[in-house]
Amino acid sequence: MPNLRVPVALLSSLALGAGLVTLGAPTPARAAVASQTIPAAQLGTAPDTAAGSCWEIKQQRPSAPNGAYWLVTPAMSEPLQVYCDQTTDGGGWVLVGKGRNGWTTDYDGRDADTGLLDPGYAGGADAHQLSSATIDQLLDGGRVDALADGIRLRRAAKSDGSSWQETRFKLASRDRWVWTFDARHPLSSSTIAGTTRTGGITTSFGSDSTWKWVDTRSREVTGWSYGFSYGTKAIGSSSDSSYLYSPTNGGSALPVTQVYLRPRVTSTGFTAIPDGGTTALEQRAQASSLADSLTWGVTGMASTPSAEGDVEVQAFTQSGDRMFVAGNFRYVTSDDGSQWEQPYLAAFDVATGAWISSFRPTFDQQVRTLATLPDGRIVAGGLFSQVNGQSASAIVALDPRTGATSTGFSTQIENRITGGVTSVRSLAVVGDDLVIGGSFTHVKNAAQSGWSYMRNLARVRVSDGSAWSGWNPELNGTVASVAGSDDDAQVYAVGFFSQARGAIAAKRAAAVMMAGDGALATPAWNPTWSNTNDYQRTVATGPGQVWVGGSEHSMFGFSPATFARKRTTIFDPHGDLQALARDGDVMYAGCHCNANTYTDAVTWPLDSTPWSQADAIHWAGAFDASTGERIPGFTPTFKSRIGSGIWAITTDTNGRVWMGGDIVTASSARSAKDPSGGFARFSPRDVSAPSRPGDLRVVSQTGSAVTLGWNASSDAGKVHYQVLRGDRPVATTTATSITLPFDGTARYFVRAADAAGNVSASTPVLTVARVSELVATDATWSWWYQSTPPADTWAQPAYDDSAWPTGSAVLGWGTASIATPIDTFPTTKDRPLTAYFRRTVEVAEPAQLSSLKLTVLANDGAAVYVNGVEVARKGLPAGPLTSTTYASAAIRDAAAQADPLVVEVPLALLRPGANEIAVETHLNYRATPDVTFRLQALATSAG
Repeated sequence: MPNLRVPVALLSSLALGAGLVTLGAPTPARAAVASQTIPAAQLGTAPDTAAGSCWEIKQQRPSAPNGAYWLVTPAMSEPLQVYCDQTTDGGGWVLVGKGRNGWTTDYDGRDADTGLLDPGYAGGADAHQLSSATIDQLLDGGRVDALADGIRLRRAAKSDGSSWQETRFKLASRDRWVWTFDARHPLSSSTIAGTTRTGGITTSFGSDSTWKWVDTRSREVTGWSYGFSYGTKAIGSSSDSSYLYSPTNGGSALPVTQVYLRPRVTSTGFTAIPDGGTTALEQRAQASSLADSLTWGVTGMASTPSAEGDVEVQAFTQSGDRMFVAGNFRYVTSDDGSQWEQPYLAAFDVATGAWISSFRPTFDQQVRTLATLPDGRIVAGGLFSQVNGQSASAIVALDPRTGATSTGFSTQIENRITGGVTSVRSLAVVGDDLVIGGSFTHVKNAAQSGWSYMRNLARVRVSDGSAWSGWNPELNGTVASVAGSDDDAQVYAVGFFSQARGAIAAKRAAAVMMAGDGALATPAWNPTWSNTNDYQRTVATGPGQVWVGGSEHSMFGFSPATFARKRTTIFDPHGDLQALARDGDVMYAGCHCNANTYTDAVTWPLDSTPWSQADAIHWAGAFDASTGERIPGFTPTFKSRIGSGIWAITTDTNGRVWMGGDIVTASSARSAKDPSGGFARFSPRDVSAPSRPGDLRVVSQTGSAVTLGWNASSDAGKVHYQVLRGDRPVATTTATSITLPFDGTARYFVRAADAAGNVSASTPVLTVARVSELVATDATWSWWYQSTPPADTWAQPAYDDSAWPTGSAVLGWGTASIATPIDTFPTTKDRPLTAYFRRTVEVAEPAQLSSLKLTVLANDGAAVYVNGVEVARKGLPAGPLTSTTYASAAIRDAAAQADPLVVEVPLALLRPGANEIAVETHLNYRATPDVTFRLQALATSAG
């Protein structure tokens, strides 16, 4: 008799001979078991066999060649394909960047989606860099300064790329990855072309002025390009095809450079996913680095600048559905080049950015600050003396719809110091009051008969602009910025002053009580600034912090309770902080800076005080409003008309961040240099995870593959799906089903990810039991089709069928699929009504099975037995069966295949060792044109 012995432990390794079979509900998970060890020959060759690192691949498979491989670490949400150099110095290097003169220092890298699967050079300024976050994930969260082999540069040494140089350097103190090698990162050692040195910084290092030198700075000699240039005597070419670039065909050549790392991460460090699945992963709330493409802007200078900051845009405020933009601009301009004269103040639709041409107030000088009163009126302050043709000394309230002067709010200010200029530099609504900072001495409204002495800092009522008589901190210098405390009990003022009330020290910053006579808060606020040139320009509050920014490139955070300095950042090599604005837990900062921020640095120029982070900044950056930690992923890119930078920031009610200054262009999704007259707007980054996919299920399964399906996730944008197995992600797809190799690991999860990097919670576990084909569809059977039927015991295990003929399925007659014909009779009337089939299989341990499913062609009718017990019949009448029983209906082969008999065998019928499967088929009439028999037996492991 045909016999197949299949130990249960080997079921998962057996492949099905034909077709995909739909299974029933999966068995529940018994434990969170990690994935099996990946065979060395498969490591890194596909997403589901991704390695932990290029180094692991080389260690496990020394013959692995250079090329593209798949990696995944516990820090990654899905596998990533990378290029591995498996040749140099023992191999194991992952390519994280390459280029000539197109490098960026930005945290997000550049064009990482293309170009990094081979080390080739495409010509010109072509550059590709993985994002810093991706590199940190490849390091599995490990420190950069812990890389045993440091950072490797492979630099072209000849203009035709025929010769290359090796450089290695190790950072002395670096936790996360950044591309800011132009910053002053300390080195522990460096080796260039075999020459090793200790110490130095990444800005420039080496031992000569030609080839043994690395300079990472953006300089005029390199056309303001970043890269890894040679020394001043290394000559390059301006040709797009040259591997050594110089815009002037001179020295400090920028070579085509490949950046490699060799993290020693293995694929064995994953933790099994619990049955409930993984939790959602959401990006931090912040603005996008790419500006919105706006049709309108402001341009031109309405008055001759007289002081730093007299730029196009200096202030924003929102009232209702309008954003008001103020400064020293002359025109409102559309992107087709059309312009309308509307100097100093203009209104734009907060949603569309469109200019609102019906709002046309007139001023005779620039507007430096704006505020919105609780009733919606806007207040403007600046250098003007006339508004809408009437006298208005440096402050005025306007109707936000018409631009007409408001008669209900009539604050007036004067500066009675000889030679003093009356100006308002900052406005802030604090409780029921409007606080005014600037250069002045006296304040009142039109209804008040007497003036109140309030030197440079004033408090007036929001209802009518009347001054609070007797309130006077009396600051001896111009106030540049004011902000109220979170509880409205204090107002913080910064600027150019050094004393309050004639003798009290108030060095560039003061905390003033709103109640009473305007006394300074206690304890005293006596900051130590970054430099003796210490004027401050901007102040804002964050949770548990008062943030101050200003001269010599500082942004310092202070405790609002003790005024002790808590956190510091220095902007280097330039420039001053000019604007701060909080949006939730993010503090946005504007400056005339276009290099790097140094977190925890305290003085400028930078001294030996250790700093913790160096991140790129291009005129504006984002910080954690509570801790002051830099949020490095927000790196907008502007072109500044004169390098003055950002002077105004606000967030509108739609969550969009507006930034203004002397902006000419801003990088947007539409263009790297999108025209951006005076201001730019940044939409919030998507920080909402997609919904969890539903109903993860087995669609079909074989011994070597499983097809999973699930219900789609919902999201505002496009999503793709991450499939996890056991303890790690193994595949991605945009479809709602996927076929994966089946290796016996039985626990699956699916989650959705969007383009912003948000990842949904995963489905709960789907345990897919191991399935093996005990009987293939083309298996060999013992069969009997004779006029004389076999004994009644023919289906019992002990029956001797050694005299029966054997043949492989399909058995029968009348179709092209027949492998074994059984109709040997001269005429159809001689055919018996019943054919008999037997096959023995052995199951070592039936207790380790969760199911045994038989799929049988019933043509015309069939009854199935296991170990002599009938388990199912189809197309046959009820009651005892004999060799003369007719099938209930005439069935053709196509119909039988479309509707087979499927049997779930009671497992109690199985016995350790040999088990007999027997089938009898019956004809509906002897002249039937076809009879077909085949059976497939699928055994499912209990786990």
